[in-house]
Amino acid sequence: MLKIKSLHKLPVLLASIGLLGVLAAGCGTNTSAPIHDSFQDRGRQLFNAKCGTCHKMAQAASTGTQGPDLDAAFAPSREVGMDDDTIKGIVRAQVIRPQPSNPNFPGISMPANIVTGNDLEDVAAYAAKYAGVPGAKPPRAPGRGPGAQVFANNGCGSCHVLAEAQSAGTLGPDLDEVIPSMSRAEVEEAIVDPGASKPKGYENVDMPDRFGNLPPEQLDQLIEFLMSSAGSDGQSS
Repeated sequence: MLKIKSLHKLPVLLASIGLLGVLAAGCGTNTSAPIHDSFQDRGRQLFNAKCGTCHKMAQAASTGTQGPDLDAAFAPSREVGMDDDTIKGIVRAQVIRPQPSNPNFPGISMPANIVTGNDLEDVAAYAAKYAGVPGAKPPRAPGRGPGAQVFANNGCGSCHVLAEAQSAGTLGPDLDEVIPSMSRAEVEEAIVDPGASKPKGYENVDMPDRFGNLPPEQLDQLIEFLMSSAGSDGQSS
């Protein structure tokens, strides 16, 4: 239960998280199952695809800076007794009816209903479980090598099928199908400059261009993971 002295801070908190989400292309459906703790948790994948570009959150390994840091936004409220259900309700409300742009983030706001239905429930439950929790960190990702974790941390599985990563996103191309015929240079270009050459059938789909900001080591690890695992049907050793 919230302590009375913390209630006056709620309007500030509501405003500070009013930018929850991003303007990135949608990567989800409305048929997701309730949140659970495995890497395949739909809430985490949706958060990375929809929210991580603009918001920092340790458990999601997201590094967005256009919107509020959700750990910083919710940590003080957790300290004074705000529970997960209350945080879930706040997140849900902000997605449905975003607050006007915060003065600290001029000119930036999010569209209403960036996720809906069961997807909204999963995203809200995910954020409520981990935002502002001390020591929260990303789960271990399926797949071999450090590149598998880079793939997971950046929410690639929300938009792409890759058997090795146990991902089943459908907005973007099936990586098991397209990557085996690509050169390393082509894979790198597809990551850092996704608009340069779009696969057939995906001309109207925009992949976020934030991956060009990956640290060089992580970019190399991601490319190696993709090239060594795509087309393996999850059977690589």
